[in-house]
Amino acid sequence: MSVGARRAETGRGLRVVLAGDSTMAPYVATAYPMSGWGAHLGAALTARCATAAEQPAAPIHVVDLAKNGASTQSHREEGLWAGVLEETRAGDLVVIQFGHNDQKREYLDPWGGYTAALTRMVEEVRELGAHPVLCTPVARRHFAKGLLLHTHAEYPAAVIALAERLGVPLLDLNARTRELIESLGEEASRRLFTQLPAGASALYPEGVEDNTHFCVDGAITVAEIVAELLAPVVVAALRRERTALPR
Repeated sequence: MSVGARRAETGRGLRVVLAGDSTMAPYVATAYPMSGWGAHLGAALTARCATAAEQPAAPIHVVDLAKNGASTQSHREEGLWAGVLEETRAGDLVVIQFGHNDQKREYLDPWGGYTAALTRMVEEVRELGAHPVLCTPVARRHFAKGLLLHTHAEYPAAVIALAERLGVPLLDLNARTRELIESLGEEASRRLFTQLPAGASALYPEGVEDNTHFCVDGAITVAEIVAELLAPVVVAALRRERTALPR
């Protein structure tokens, strides 16, 4: 039975399963307004898919299994990656974004342990008959003398090279979020991140100036970028399923 036929029989639509770190992750209420982009992807992606397919789209079910502080290694060791594989069925998409925390660990260097870990993830997703999608890590907001710094060293380049070598769809979120931050400029780009003065929130009584983690508005903005880039991949997967359905 084809993937499309199984979906039609079970009523289970295509899922997009997310594996990554805090910039993608869901957050508890006490972290508000801090937010990962994964929490806001479903509606944006469904709308983009409807536009790309030129017809109404069934809601895209997004399962966000990203976690604060996760690296490619810790995500596996803590059982989260096993959860990703458990949630994934043939024909689903698994979107993978790591790098922020891998770069803090020497053994997860971009061309060594990090690339090896991502390669294993891609292989395991493909073994399920599902579709891996690789993302470069989103940019941090760190300026020096008016210029946005490159803070991820060679990790984005390693993802780009791996995606090309393995024939995996690539979402270059590092490039797109850099463009976004630079277009807003050093001051206006603050609105994308969790930044509050002292006394503005009981959750952050001393204030917060975080240049890595998005606020809700920033997370929604980045989710729209992800949806734009990911929708063609989703629509192509759905079309392959429809083509495979028995007539």
